[in-house]
Amino acid sequence: MPSIKSYSLAAVFTLGTLVPMAALAGPATPAPPLPPPVGATVLVSTEAQLQSAVSGLSSNTTIVVAPGTYTLTGPLYINGTFTNVGIRGATNNRDDVVLAGAGMNDASVPYGIWVGGNVQGVTIANLTIRDIYYHPIILNAGTQSPLIHNVRLLNAGQQFIKSNATGSGTGVNNGIVRYSIIEYATTSRDDYTNGVDVHTGTGWAIRHNLFRNVRSPVGLAGPAILMWNGSSNTTVEGNTFIDCQREISMGLIDRAGATDHSGGIVQNNFIFRSASVSGDTAILIADSPNTKVVNNSILVSGGYSSPIEYRFAGTTGIVIANNLLDGDVTARDGATGTVTNNYTSAAAGLFVSPAAGDLHLKPTASVAIDKGSATFAPAVDWDGRPRPFGLAVDIGADEFRTIVSNPPAPPKNLRIIR
Repeated sequence: MPSIKSYSLAAVFTLGTLVPMAALAGPATPAPPLPPPVGATVLVSTEAQLQSAVSGLSSNTTIVVAPGTYTLTGPLYINGTFTNVGIRGATNNRDDVVLAGAGMNDASVPYGIWVGGNVQGVTIANLTIRDIYYHPIILNAGTQSPLIHNVRLLNAGQQFIKSNATGSGTGVNNGIVRYSIIEYATTSRDDYTNGVDVHTGTGWAIRHNLFRNVRSPVGLAGPAILMWNGSSNTTVEGNTFIDCQREISMGLIDRAGATDHSGGIVQNNFIFRSASVSGDTAILIADSPNTKVVNNSILVSGGYSSPIEYRFAGTTGIVIANNLLDGDVTARDGATGTVTNNYTSAAAGLFVSPAAGDLHLKPTASVAIDKGSATFAPAVDWDGRPRPFGLAVDIGADEFRTIVSNPPAPPKNLRIIR
């Protein structure tokens, strides 16, 4: 039986079943479509109309933006007591609607979409926001349950998605960021940037996104995902990171009298960093008890000796298992937990196309295939396909798959993407 499984397929046959691309993890293009908006819709086709619609927004209303490039004259500020509101591009192509600021070095457009007040349920979807002085998307405390779906955020002066806390220790909860691209064309303006930066947020899920070039021209940018300042129960899964300097941080500092983060899981992520990109640890668990880091694939090309680190005495009860990486798993400053079944000598030859962020296993990756432990493994892999396949689960984010000989003929419109 040939071993020809687990490449980046627009559709995959598994035991005769067709799995469409929309079911796969990672930044699928096109992204799975959202259901139609519930409530009223307001169609706009100019920047003036867009600003007017935002300033006159009411509950149960979605602003639908016609294809085009909209040069922003200022932030789109959703501020008030609203339920179920949103801004969506009119198509499922995030590139069809572009909201453009004046650039990372021009403060005339400090924010792209700014949500504040008491907004219960806001959707931002199907569009691009680019060239913003501070934050393309900023969420002030009082906002709850934001959904950021199928967006592209390009070139932010500071954090791309900033979720703030109040002085009383509350923040934005139950946020979802998915099927999106967050990137710099080359590098950030300086080292004060993150892709997603959440203070005091509970229950966030960051899934199936691409983070690229979150790096500084001088010093260290990132982490690309930073969950801290009393955040908890974050899920980070199925994402791809390419040439970022630091990728995922659950907690950051040793917070006196509290935890910087707690709970949550980091699983099924692809992380690639080329040798020319200076960086730090790829996944950091810092003052974050009861957090799991399982079945991630990490290749930092020798640029940092311990791609997974757990740190501070408050970091207890953690699990780090089944990760495939090219360096050590390192405990620092009194952190404790269960570290098991990680393979720490990964090399580029194990993967299909590392520089493209494709860390699917090659058929020859015998050090990872069937070598994982089912005890801590997620039920599905990076592609959303069930584990295990074969004798045992695989180490890393990809569950290598053999397609049976003489499978059913694929449809004529099936596209195979390597």
